[in-house]
Amino acid sequence: MDERWRGAHLNLIESSRRLFELDSGAAIEAGDGWLLGAGTASHPLISNAAFRSDDRLDPDELLERARDFFGARGRGFAVWARAEAEEDRDLVAAVERAGLQKVFTMPEMVLDRRPGPCPAPDGVELRRVVSSEDAEDFWRVAVNAYATNGFPEEVFRFYDRHEGLWADDVAAFLALLDGRPASIAMTIVNHDVAGIYWVGTAQDARGRGLGQVLTTAAVEAGLGLGGEIASLQASPLGRPIYERMGFEAIHGYELYLCPAGQRE
Repeated sequence: MDERWRGAHLNLIESSRRLFELDSGAAIEAGDGWLLGAGTASHPLISNAAFRSDDRLDPDELLERARDFFGARGRGFAVWARAEAEEDRDLVAAVERAGLQKVFTMPEMVLDRRPGPCPAPDGVELRRVVSSEDAEDFWRVAVNAYATNGFPEEVFRFYDRHEGLWADDVAAFLALLDGRPASIAMTIVNHDVAGIYWVGTAQDARGRGLGQVLTTAAVEAGLGLGGEIASLQASPLGRPIYERMGFEAIHGYELYLCPAGQRE
């Protein structure tokens, strides 16, 4: 795999850790080649996840650790695997052999150049998140926007360590439409990659191009913070926007669900 694309994978894992750390009630366990994160919320896909960062790690070891970690909390969890990547063939085989169900697929997309300019439309104020008030507005927009994808409110309402949204390697943005919080995006920079996360627009503010405006702002900020490329995991709603910006899919992420209590 191209080393830049590996950086995008590692950015996802490290950025997921950073997002878990925004939740003061989260539990995080990590070792040489793996990361497990259990948020305060019980949602088994986004709020409880297992990642392999070292392709050489035995996938059965990852599953055993994850079952112990999440089982102690009475949680189901998702294992993230790169669907078309040779490096994760053994992981996909292991989770399927263990009876985990594939429940969600997202393309991993990268952009290796600066995006074109995308000014905000009339009536829109673009604001960088720098206060707890802004952060609360940011997560309120996320609740509304991601309801379209079936995400329950609990996924977002436990993010209470607001200062993480303006850490040195993070930039989060909020768009106000006629003074009302309407759209969001953020970047977390590590492994020379500007990872773009939680791009979303309130349902009643869609159709005005805000998704592209916010994504462009996050990419530019991430490149300014040292990212050499940008990466993201696209939803069906967002993918056409990212393709217009020049993002290209390099592989897919598949989320495999292990329900609470499943051991074999």
